[in-house]
Amino acid sequence: MKRAIGIALSAFCLFGAVSFTGCGGAPFAGFNEKAKEYAERAVLLNESVREKYWEKDVLSVYHYYPNVTEDASGDRSPAYVWPYTETVAASWRLATLSKGAKKDVTEYYKGTIEGFEYYRSFRDDYHTYCASRSPMVGMAAGDTYYDDNIWISREFLNAYEIFGDEQYLTTSGEVAKFVWSGWADDELGGIYWCEQKKNSRNTCSNAPASLLFARLYEATQDEVWLERAVRVYDWTYRTLRDPSDNVYWDNIGNEGNINTWKFTYNTGSMISAGVKLYEITNDAKYLDQAKASARGAYGHWFKEQNGDVQITSDNPWFNVLLLESWTELYPHDKEATLSYIEGYEHNLNRAYGFLHDNLMPSNWVTGWKKNDAGEPVIEKANVLDMAANSENFGTLAYFYQYIKEK
Repeated sequence: MKRAIGIALSAFCLFGAVSFTGCGGAPFAGFNEKAKEYAERAVLLNESVREKYWEKDVLSVYHYYPNVTEDASGDRSPAYVWPYTETVAASWRLATLSKGAKKDVTEYYKGTIEGFEYYRSFRDDYHTYCASRSPMVGMAAGDTYYDDNIWISREFLNAYEIFGDEQYLTTSGEVAKFVWSGWADDELGGIYWCEQKKNSRNTCSNAPASLLFARLYEATQDEVWLERAVRVYDWTYRTLRDPSDNVYWDNIGNEGNINTWKFTYNTGSMISAGVKLYEITNDAKYLDQAKASARGAYGHWFKEQNGDVQITSDNPWFNVLLLESWTELYPHDKEATLSYIEGYEHNLNRAYGFLHDNLMPSNWVTGWKKNDAGEPVIEKANVLDMAANSENFGTLAYFYQYIKEK
C-alpha cells in the first residue's frame, strides 16, 4: 500500500497537479512511519479535491464530481456552505501537521477562507453566512443555519491559531455572536437549527456551539464565552442524550417531541465539548460523561460482521468529528480510547483500498458502485465526503505523530 501511495504522489508531482513543494515526503521528514503514511494520503486526497472541485478564479468549489454538464442535473453547481466549509477544514488539518505542510497548503487554504465571503449576507445586526453561494461577494440570500455558522466560526478560529491573524479571531467571535442569538429564550431552551425555520433545537446546533464557545474563551479569556459553553453543554446533555447508551439524539421539536435519529458527529461534538470543558474547569463530571459517550458511540456504530468490525455510518464528515473527539479524549483515557481509534482506523484503511481516480468512497465498507464489468463508477461524488476523507487521514496522522507518542 505504501508503494502505491508513493507512485500516486510521484505522478501528481510529475504532471504539476500538486502545489506541495514537498513531493516525496519532505514536509513529513522525521514523522514516524504510520503518521507519515497517513499524512501523505491526506495530501493526495486533498490535492485531488483541489484538482477536481476547486475553481481558483472565482473561489468556488463544485458540489459534485464529475462536474461536466451545465444542465438541470446540477453537476457544475457550486457547493452549499456546509460542504464548502469542509474543504477549508481539510486544508487546516494539513497545516497542523508540519511547517512544510503548512507552507505548501497556505495559498489554497487562504483562498478557500476568502471564498466564504460569497456566502455572506451583509446585515446590520450580525456577521452571518447563508447556505447558498452568491456570484457576488456579500450578496448571498436565503436560509441561514446556526450549525453552518458554527462550522464557519470554527474555521476562522482554526485559521487564527494557524496564522496568528487577529482578524480571523475577530470574525470567529462575530459569527459566534450570531450563533448565540439562536438561543431560544423560552422554557425549553437550546439553540435553534435554522434562523428562518425555528421548529427544532438540534444537537448539531448546540454540541459544537458549546465546543466553539469554550475555545473562544481560551482564545480571548472572556468569561461570557465559557458561561455560554457550559449552558449549552448542560442543556444538550439533559435534553438530547439517550441515557441507555449515552449517545445523542438528533433534535427536539418545539412541542418537546424528540427525533431519535443518531449521527456520529453529534455524539463526537459532545465528547469534544466535554473534554474541553474538563480541561478548562477541571470538573471531572465532563470527563466522565465524555468517556461514557465515547464507549456508547463505539458500541452503537461499530458492529462485528463475519469476524470483521465494520462501521455502520457512511458519512465521512460525520465520522471525522467522532474520530477527532476520540483523539482529544485519548490523553485522559488511553487504553479504552485507543481501541476505538484502532477500530476506526481499520475501517478507514479498508476504504482506502477502494481508491479510484484518487478519490475514496463515502461508504467505507462496500466502496464505489460497480458497472457491469465490475469496474468502480464514480457518480455524483459529494465534495463534503471527498474532503472529509482527506481530513480523516490527516487526523490519524496528527494523532500518531503528536498525541499517541507524548
